[in-house]
Amino acid sequence: MRKIRLEPVLEFGSRCELAIIDVTESESDETGKKRGTITIDYSPADVRQLITEGRNLEGALDYYRDRIYNLVKYYISGDWEDAGGYENALSLVRKHIETYF
Repeated sequence: MRKIRLEPVLEFGSRCELAIIDVTESESDETGKKRGTITIDYSPADVRQLITEGRNLEGALDYYRDRIYNLVKYYISGDWEDAGGYENALSLVRKHIETYF
């Protein structure tokens, strides 16, 4: 299973971009190989859709947790475990969506 670190690259009011850093073979968390970048959209329309589905703030965060996991899984073609940055990415999303709830 790959060890992946997520790093914020860009942050906007309606989306953010996260770098996928593979640290599986790295001896320290300082190094790693960039595997790609994913974009997480949390625009008002995206959040309204989650509210329409009946989700509260925690339900919306669960959605984004799964969304991030599955996008990274797609890009690296397999399961992965967090080597840092996953919770930070979710905190970033939370900061932007919590005003809607």
